[in-house]
Amino acid sequence: MSGVALRDAVTGDAPALARIYLSARQAALPGLVERFDTSQVAGWLEGHLMADHAVRLAEADGVPVGYIGHGVDARHGPMVFHLYLHPDWRRRGLGTLLLAEALAAHAGRLSLFCIARNATARRFYEKHGFRIIGQTDGADTEEGEPDLLYALAPPPQHGETQ
Repeated sequence: MSGVALRDAVTGDAPALARIYLSARQAALPGLVERFDTSQVAGWLEGHLMADHAVRLAEADGVPVGYIGHGVDARHGPMVFHLYLHPDWRRRGLGTLLLAEALAAHAGRLSLFCIARNATARRFYEKHGFRIIGQTDGADTEEGEPDLLYALAPPPQHGETQ
């Protein structure tokens, strides 16, 4: 992707990632009430996501425009925890580029949660071969919204059956 560079996120990136996170959610989920402000989200990103998992940042001309956080969850195995793009950078291939990084890191096996009413994200993941394998009523989520558990497994190798 021309003009975009990927790199590992560092502590100082947390405020920019928080702004991307909040703006992406506002664009994709009208009416969603955010419980945390930019500095609180940045603190969580730095203290939890970035401290415990791989976070790759996409920059255009040195400006952060998207990121993916992925790692291994004790219950679900390899997971995408966050994949957010600044709204101006949607539908340009950046999400696919970031997702490819996580897929490569986890041998093509990933799962993720997606808020059920996020139609744009659902189309994106389904286009990339993810399928719904579970759902929740949202009672245990910070948003209080139902979400879907998606999974992707690599295609069977020659001689394997599904």
